[in-house]
Amino acid sequence: MSRIWLCQRVIMSRNAKRLPQPDRLEQASGSQRISAYVKRGLMRYQEAADYLGIAKGTLANWVSLRIGPRSIKIGSMRLFRQEDLDLFIEEKLFETERFEKRRRRQRGRGALVLTCQHPDLFLFSVMALALAVCLFTSVVSFQ
Repeated sequence: MSRIWLCQRVIMSRNAKRLPQPDRLEQASGSQRISAYVKRGLMRYQEAADYLGIAKGTLANWVSLRIGPRSIKIGSMRLFRQEDLDLFIEEKLFETERFEKRRRRQRGRGALVLTCQHPDLFLFSVMALALAVCLFTSVVSFQ
């Protein structure tokens, strides 16, 4: 490491240009900068995960798989808008309702066979129909 002498410092200061002043957000310390994002309605991973009621790791996995809520990346920080989190919750509720309706419909179809009043008669008619189809296909194949 080279040593800087007093005369070199004076020369450097004369040749130095005045740097532009950073804006208020950049001047602020780290915690003040984050609070400025919070004032704008942006949340970091932990706050967004708490808002959704899930673990921080789950939210990180969803974001990496691109199945999570929309997010904004500023530098190395990933931030979430409250509107995007609300929209994500609404989409999941709609998806869950649609899945429940489909599951109820499927249960109803299976219940028809199980609630037959005469299961022996039903089985006999299905077997007779299968035998008729088998005989019909064998007769048609001979011609």
